Amino acid sequence: MAEAAAKTSEDTNDEDDGKILIAIVEGGGTSFRVAVAELQRKIVEIPPIILHRSSIDSSHDDPTKTLTECVSFFTKHKPSGGYHALGVATFGPVGLNSFQKEEYGRILKGSPKQAWRNVNILQPIADACRGTTPMAIRIETDVNAPALSEYQNAHRLDKSLTSLAYITVGTGVGVGLVINRKCVHGRMHPEGGHVAVQPLTGDTYKGYSWGTGHSPYGGKHTVEGIASSVALTERLQQLQQNEGAKELSRNVLSTLPDEHEVWDHAANAIANLSVTLILTTSIERIVLGGGVLKRSGLIEKVRTQTVKLINGYVELPKDLSTYITLSQYGDDAGFMGAVTLAQRAYQESQEQESIEEKDTESSSSSSSAAFYGGVIHGIVVGAMVAIGVMSRMGQRRKS
Repeated sequence: MAEAAAKTSEDTNDEDDGKILIAIVEGGGTSFRVAVAELQRKIVEIPPIILHRSSIDSSHDDPTKTLTECVSFFTKHKPSGGYHALGVATFGPVGLNSFQKEEYGRILKGSPKQAWRNVNILQPIADACRGTTPMAIRIETDVNAPALSEYQNAHRLDKSLTSLAYITVGTGVGVGLVINRKCVHGRMHPEGGHVAVQPLTGDTYKGYSWGTGHSPYGGKHTVEGIASSVALTERLQQLQQNEGAKELSRNVLSTLPDEHEVWDHAANAIANLSVTLILTTSIERIVLGGGVLKRSGLIEKVRTQTVKLINGYVELPKDLSTYITLSQYGDDAGFMGAVTLAQRAYQESQEQESIEEKDTESSSSSSSAAFYGGVIHGIVVGAMVAIGVMSRMGQRRKS
């Protein structure tokens, strides 16, 4: 993605008048990445130019502090008329239905981040970004947004593509779904990381500690309860208990060889999730991302286990490298998802505006046609009446 040098604080925001500027937010558990970008005229084909960007700490339990810093960033770089669009990709669960005013833009009560529960992350940022310029807004989860971004790029190469799943595996497991070219919402949004899986034979691991709260199935034999970095580290801890090992950090995973058994368990859980998506949504492409997927050779284990589990029931491509792939954006998947949201929001607002203008023109044309049609009709009727009157008068004179 092309980047421009950031302006200094002395630059006046009046210089941005006439440009199409969008506000971008990727809300993560440890940091919020924010940016201001300029859209090019062909907003779908050409990536936007990043003008300003920053990373804001969110690892603490003070949402107000994080959001205040986000507001300050966008206020500092705000053009005189405000931004044209705002795209927010955030951790969840989050309210995405704009008709449910009490939840829209808020982190929901099921979030494991207790300090963020019921916090409206959208409103303060949107209020700071608004101006006299109409502003389009789109908010999605930090997995639905990358799914949309990955889908948009894949669709450019394959116009027949209508669906894509994005799976991120890190401290947790998230699933974003694009079905029929749109992000899936429904009652909330996809939470595929919590579906149950068939564990490997002889697996005695009882699930990760994070699952003891509100997690489905208590976190036992779920994708996140097996494949997340938290679960993998706790499994390793369990394996080493007899050796008197101290509590392990998740960083220990990077020291393990590719052949370690924890990676087999991770691959099996992710393959189970892939099979579930194939069987329930007939998904056309699966994209994997997140820190755990940086492990060399893990994606091949996932592909192999997916074929084994599907057991020939669904015919899969012989070359799964084009069906189950790694994210092209790596660590920037969430950020690029937020960029795509802002782009899409602006584009759709322009399309809607164009439709409304055409409807207005059509209505105006119809009204004019009706008016003139009425005038002509009146003239014709009047002429016929006049002819009739004159005819009757002529008959009277003859008589």
